Amino acid sequence: MLLACYKPALLLRGVTYYLLMTTGVNKLIELKIAGRYRMIPVWATKLSFEVRPGLKFDARAWKLWKPSLLLLNEISKAEKIKVSWVRIHSHFGLKGDIPHAMGWWDHEQKAMFLCHFDKETLLHELGHALTSGYHGDPWAKATARLYKKYLKGKVLKDAMIQLAHYLSGRRVYKALYGERAPKAPELQSLWKGLKPN
Repeated sequence: MLLACYKPALLLRGVTYYLLMTTGVNKLIELKIAGRYRMIPVWATKLSFEVRPGLKFDARAWKLWKPSLLLLNEISKAEKIKVSWVRIHSHFGLKGDIPHAMGWWDHEQKAMFLCHFDKETLLHELGHALTSGYHGDPWAKATARLYKKYLKGKVLKDAMIQLAHYLSGRRVYKALYGERAPKAPELQSLWKGLKPN
């Protein structure tokens, strides 16, 4: 660890924050999160939930995660969804499939695990937060409502087609559009072949 690059900056709630010698909300600070020290951007410390980067999280992925995490902050307030913490991953240069789900919601802990940084996956998981947690009709209706409210254009169209991957999603799609959904393409990991900038 390159502690020479950091200096103690402030003490908040018994935690010492260390600043990387950069400026602005994108600067990284070292923070103890869930028992481990992590480098996290200042903007992520201002969210209504704790962000927990995975063990091998590549700090260059923060800029990919920023839009979705800011959206989650906005939606959790607007929809009155309690989110305690969110675990995020990075998998630059992935050659095959990711070794776990793209995302999931834990009802007991009010926690979200996200591997994909897209808004569709985020809203899919929030659909679980608003319902029983299963891919039934209440989940599909809640997810479709979130898609229609927070997505636009081609992203919305593609998300609604992916929703129809589930039987409940096909019923919701038909009720909304009066026709059967087109066959959803097989999902590919967003990380596949992605290189950091």
